[in-house]
Amino acid sequence: MSKLPLLLLFSFLCLCSAQSGRQTQQWQQPNRCQIHRIQARQPQQRFESEGGVTEIWFQNNDEFRCAGVVLIRQTIKPNSFDLPGYNNAPKLAYVVQGNLLLHSHSSSINKTSTYKPLLWQGLHSLIVPGCAETYQSVQQYSQQETQRRGGQVQDEHQKVRRIREGDVVANPTGMVHWYYNDGNTDLVLVSILDTSSNMNQLDQQYRKFYLAGDYSRLQRLQEQRQEEQPERYQEQGISANNIFGGIDDQILQEVLGVERDLVEKIKGRGDMRGHMIRAKSGFQLIRPSRMEEEYERQSRDVVQNGLEETLCTMRLRENIGKPSRADVYNPQAGRISTVTNNDLPILRLLGLSATRGVLHRNAIYAPHWNLNAHSLIYVTRGSARVQIVGNQQQNAIFDGQVQEGQVLVVPQNYVVVKQAGDRGFEWVSFKTHENAMTHNLVGKTSPFRGLPVDMLASMYQISRQEAENLKYNRGQEVALFVPSHQSQGRASA
Repeated sequence: MSKLPLLLLFSFLCLCSAQSGRQTQQWQQPNRCQIHRIQARQPQQRFESEGGVTEIWFQNNDEFRCAGVVLIRQTIKPNSFDLPGYNNAPKLAYVVQGNLLLHSHSSSINKTSTYKPLLWQGLHSLIVPGCAETYQSVQQYSQQETQRRGGQVQDEHQKVRRIREGDVVANPTGMVHWYYNDGNTDLVLVSILDTSSNMNQLDQQYRKFYLAGDYSRLQRLQEQRQEEQPERYQEQGISANNIFGGIDDQILQEVLGVERDLVEKIKGRGDMRGHMIRAKSGFQLIRPSRMEEEYERQSRDVVQNGLEETLCTMRLRENIGKPSRADVYNPQAGRISTVTNNDLPILRLLGLSATRGVLHRNAIYAPHWNLNAHSLIYVTRGSARVQIVGNQQQNAIFDGQVQEGQVLVVPQNYVVVKQAGDRGFEWVSFKTHENAMTHNLVGKTSPFRGLPVDMLASMYQISRQEAENLKYNRGQEVALFVPSHQSQGRASA
């Protein structure tokens, strides 16, 4: 084994151990989380490209500044991809929409056709420096051509992974990555970027460094909005040129070994397609089949090999959308699924984790708080009434309805309770710790169950019988509840 992968692995482990330093940056900013009001937010900036749309939630809102994160939603059109690039902060993405629709009789789809969902739609790749290009296509050439090319390999690149709805996908700081939509419906991803991480030593602004493209049109739109509302629209990391744009033409020509006209194209001058582009006709890349990917996933579920998690082969994806994946389940109320560094070790590097929740009609997620993380709730479907309570306010700092497409920030240790609307409620929560922990105020795991009955009676000036009711009324239920007047008999979680 060469020394380079070993050095990379050592560096990776060192970076993982540094994640505990995230709070240091936050403590250097006093009163950062003195929040008196929280709002459900829609994205505040929109960038349209040939192949899709990027929407950004700004970090200059009080609650986003408290959490130290930026939220981004990408909608990638069919047969399109976002240009490869890297971020200045750890990025954790959730695939909101990503199922391939297959017509049952022909390859076309219309409003009256019948179809069934397949497991996979999009593709994702992370380029890890020093790792081998393990995806190779081989083609037979003539002897002369084979000698010129140095072998039979036609193309090779680093690993490509299939993704689907419900997947959580990790992208470490500073590593080039891309997504490609090879399906026939939009691929929608919502991502959190932890700009407060010690992995980011620039500033608190989100920055994306692209390898291609020219974003002059986007920059002009951004500058116009800054002039209209200078306090609202600040730099959000979409620059006018790709990273080659500022390098001298002659130097690029020398180091790349190409002609001058190709240097012009690499710099992207005059390329107005934006940061998502449609793939050319005949676009090809080496990828596993959907059946091969599913077989690999099932095999991994059965056999866990602790030695497989090296830097170059580390898993980047975990699906938390399946009902069978639930960590908390109440058939009458809903389910909750979590992914932490215990499930996906690379999250130890990112310092992030996620939770997927589903509440049935009118069901309640009991009051709870995050012990060691801020939480960003992105609504994927339905609506709910949500209340958030701090430690210094007499009333809730948020009490309102949240709907699909909105984001709500819940600071660390603030109590939050959710009740689904008539159409149910589904969400994904991004947490700013790789092993985020939650504590419930009600139910089997609540503090009430850990306190003596007489102490409860004294605390609230109630009778012992009332204290026993308070402590044991919810029996064995955990976190998810059906309102008492609707429950025919409470289900155990």
